[in-house]
Amino acid sequence: MQFIERLNQATGNKYEFLRISKLNLDIGTSSLSVVCLLPEDISEDKFGEEDKKVVEEFCRSQVPETFSLKIAFVKNRINKEAISKQVISFISSKYQTLTSQYDASLTQVSVDSKKIIIDLYMSSPVLHYCENSGFKDKLSKFIYSQNCCDKVIVRINMSRKVDTDKLLNDRENVQYVDVGEIDIKGDYHYYIGKDIGRKPRYIFKYKKEMDGICVCGTVSDIKKINIVDKNSPDRRLKKILFKFTIDDSTGKMDCLYFAKLRKAKKHEDDHGTGFVTCLDSLTEGDDVVIFGNYRHSDFSDKNELNVTKLALCKINYEGMAKRKEEIKKANKIKVFQKPQKYDVDINENLLDMIWHCDYILNNKFVVFDIETTGLNTETDQIIEIGAVKLEYGKIVEYYDTLIDPNREIPPDASRINHIYDDDVKNSPYIEDVLGFFMEYIKGYKLIAHNGNGFDFKILRRDCQKLGLPFENELIDSLIEARKILKRERSHSLDSLCRHYNIVNKNAHRAYEDSEATAKVFVKLMDDLYSLEKEEGDE
Repeated sequence: MQFIERLNQATGNKYEFLRISKLNLDIGTSSLSVVCLLPEDISEDKFGEEDKKVVEEFCRSQVPETFSLKIAFVKNRINKEAISKQVISFISSKYQTLTSQYDASLTQVSVDSKKIIIDLYMSSPVLHYCENSGFKDKLSKFIYSQNCCDKVIVRINMSRKVDTDKLLNDRENVQYVDVGEIDIKGDYHYYIGKDIGRKPRYIFKYKKEMDGICVCGTVSDIKKINIVDKNSPDRRLKKILFKFTIDDSTGKMDCLYFAKLRKAKKHEDDHGTGFVTCLDSLTEGDDVVIFGNYRHSDFSDKNELNVTKLALCKINYEGMAKRKEEIKKANKIKVFQKPQKYDVDINENLLDMIWHCDYILNNKFVVFDIETTGLNTETDQIIEIGAVKLEYGKIVEYYDTLIDPNREIPPDASRINHIYDDDVKNSPYIEDVLGFFMEYIKGYKLIAHNGNGFDFKILRRDCQKLGLPFENELIDSLIEARKILKRERSHSLDSLCRHYNIVNKNAHRAYEDSEATAKVFVKLMDDLYSLEKEEGDE
């Protein structure tokens, strides 16, 4: 049961207008931080000091007595821009495969009284999925939980046609990928089972064992193997094993099915056995759609598709070829990102300190992080640069771009940063980006966590290759942390985030690590200021 539901149950739905914007339970620091949202027009009569105490006592009851509790009550002004950011955050964290399938710039949010209406624009291949997978309902519930509204309606629309000339001129964030769903003409004619509800996907996407996959292709190389009952005196026929191959033009897959026998009727050709099976009519050249389990066979020592459902169909190969050509043409366009204004979410945790030391308040910094194809600072390539601008104590802007390394990303690197070859194929090369980035950080103090050991080395290496100046003052937040927090056993970014109760929304991605490092650095400088002040007072 969710936190807000337990609160409503405990208070008899007295505070059903409340929303829990932020809830952070940190076992390491034995603390619970909660930010409660209140409707903007809420009156003191409906929610006053006594009501706040009731909610606080409930929150206190949810954790051990030794835990510290921080709770804030914030008036929620329903803001269209904030809702758009919430939509992007939800899709990028929960439905990553859709991030390249919708145009965030076209998202429309309208507010009618306390009803929120969200119009999303998706590419045609994923429209059916969005309508039938529960995506709309889950997004509605998420936006409802983040805003004091009566209802949220999500509508899915087909993406408008992209003007490629405008794309090149304005450098919009648009990507084109093939989600791998195959178009079928007409209806299914079932041989085995019924109701294949999923869309068949390209065969080449299945390289490992997996249950419940749906593929289709053209049948070839049919073999029938008689399975006899060894326990019967006459070794009578028990089943027939059908083995065949399907090909959908992206790859091939071996399939097998153990067909049960039934007595042949007069009009059926029984081939002299007196029995028939459900697959006797299957012939080479047929198009079929199959649902089954893709597993390794000890007998053949390779993966095979164990069929559970099979139907005749007609594959739209012409449509597949046309779509591939359109995507291939569109993918020639490299996607360039622009710096974005950093708007603090109106639901941001307000419990952070609001004052900082003079060093932070009087200087300008760029905090950056890079993700790479590996850890070798001489040979591995940058695949993502993320940065935030920290000016006079506030984050004012952020920049994030993926980079095509012009080589395959090793699986070990992808397992850590979750960046894969398909993610970067629309992205610019480092020579397209680095000149802009060095101009972007000109005149700023440059901060990176373990920068001396990694980030600064790679940035300097690539600047030297491209003949770009690198003259920024450099600050390694890892070294600063070791000086200031001498009693801490670990000074990794994850450990420092836990120490300062900072949430890194997506660790090991460049922008999120930059944002977390900026917040950690501010806290470090505040601690240093406090230590120096205490020593001065003594």
